[in-house]
Amino acid sequence: MDKNEEKRIYDLLALKISGNLSVKELQELEHLLSKYPGFRFLYDELIKPDYDNDAAMEHAQRAYSAHYYSKIYLGTHISETVDKVVEKNIQPSFLKKKTNWIVWSAAAAVIVIALFIFRYFASENQAGAVGTNLNEMITRKGSKSRLLLPDGTTVVLNADSKISYSKDFNEASRDVILSGEAFFEVAPNPARPFIVHTEKADIKVLGTAFNVRDYPEDSKFETSLIHGKVEVNMKGREPKSIFLKPSQKLVVVKDMEEDYHLTRVTELDSVVAETSWVNDKLTFVDRSFPSIASELERQFNVTIEFKNEEAAKYRYTGVFDDNRVEDILDILQIIKPFKYTVTENNVIIY
Repeated sequence: MDKNEEKRIYDLLALKISGNLSVKELQELEHLLSKYPGFRFLYDELIKPDYDNDAAMEHAQRAYSAHYYSKIYLGTHISETVDKVVEKNIQPSFLKKKTNWIVWSAAAAVIVIALFIFRYFASENQAGAVGTNLNEMITRKGSKSRLLLPDGTTVVLNADSKISYSKDFNEASRDVILSGEAFFEVAPNPARPFIVHTEKADIKVLGTAFNVRDYPEDSKFETSLIHGKVEVNMKGREPKSIFLKPSQKLVVVKDMEEDYHLTRVTELDSVVAETSWVNDKLTFVDRSFPSIASELERQFNVTIEFKNEEAAKYRYTGVFDDNRVEDILDILQIIKPFKYTVTENNVIIY
């Protein structure tokens, strides 16, 4: 891992939690987290603290940040500081309840230290300054969320996804940042185009309904237009602008910017496959079983392991109710033979 990028992630994480991260910096952080997904868990946990006592937390932050500020930012190498933290087992008391979800590793120590430093100096040296200018919604695996933006736009956020937008959204612009998958029903406003920023592309619209899928771990970026008109501005060495018509879908193979194609959205049993998840259905069209398994892992917060090489070669087409993972596996099992077991959140295909 590039040391400069590693340091930059620490800095951006600290800025994010301290309330001083700009929209541009958030986009940079999202790019780095996609590039280095090992930091994603730390980020998700650190932005959602659940301390018991705010006063105790503030007191611990001040003492902890003051003690390590000079070591980190006035010449001491970060790894040396972390070694001392680990060696002396230095840990603020209010963090002890957190240790059940994370090992007190070097990376975590650096991020926590950075968090304390920026929150401390932001409160001491920037009194009266405006805090973070971003609203953010995150859905975990196994959950979906619906939100109404200030302009009247409806957003349905799929599992394991995140959307961010400025607190002054709709005052001068309508920009959102998406990681994962979302369906948008955009309120018309010719004076202010609605723009969805993802790692792979920016989608610009005036008033329309469309779906965007850009999970960091997926090999493809997809956007499907239901009605209206959108302009997709592809990022990369040679940026491209592509206009979609109703019922068209753009599919782009990541890391191969020239490899993209336009196709029609897929209808199966009167269901639009690309947006069926919004109505609690899962639709697969000639999808491989491992690909389906990845989708089930995201939708039901399970892990699926294949111990049947033949089953891993299966392909399926069908519309399934999004109820339980066992219900879907039972139907797939009828179509083509395999067995499975479920233990807690672990599924084994054999």
